[in-house]
Amino acid sequence: MKNFAEYYKDLLEWESLEFQELISNWKSDLINQIKDDFEQAVRNSALKNSLCSIREKSTNQSIGNQVEVYAIEKLNEKLQVFTIENCSGAGYPDRTLAKGDFKQIALEMKATSDWNSNDSNRRVLTSSSKKLREKFISPIYHLLCTVIYQIEDISAKVEAVRLDFIEPDTQVSVRLEASVNHKALTNGTHQSIVF
Repeated sequence: MKNFAEYYKDLLEWESLEFQELISNWKSDLINQIKDDFEQAVRNSALKNSLCSIREKSTNQSIGNQVEVYAIEKLNEKLQVFTIENCSGAGYPDRTLAKGDFKQIALEMKATSDWNSNDSNRRVLTSSSKKLREKFISPIYHLLCTVIYQIEDISAKVEAVRLDFIEPDTQVSVRLEASVNHKALTNGTHQSIVF
């Protein structure tokens, strides 16, 4: 098992890129600002125990996405120091936690119906360095925000919001993946047959 800093070092080598710092140690005053701002936003928005309406016949992934969007809207209404902004483009992160022009916090939002501290299912954070290199400058901080909910009839009841301040020494599971797409298969030099 590697830590996040080792992962990014190896990833840059794999991508044949020069080393650059893609994850930094959190400063305690920044953590405290975020904790305080989120705590008051959760309280003042009445997010906890609120009900998010769920579209009929939604898949588990769709429900998670709906809860995520709902929570972001509620939090952004009450966050006083920070804002949750979209981070355009494919890949990690989907969001930025911004404070004015300070946009060095990579924010990944997740929603789950069950927080189990013994659960070993993977939560994919990142697979490429491109977006981090293009959108952020060092120091880069990584924050994971998990909205925990329970399904109640046709709604999701928000139970908690969890913040994980990811550090360079945070342990991560690394899997090497290879994938293809229709274009790669169409243009490939291998034989293919369509019946």
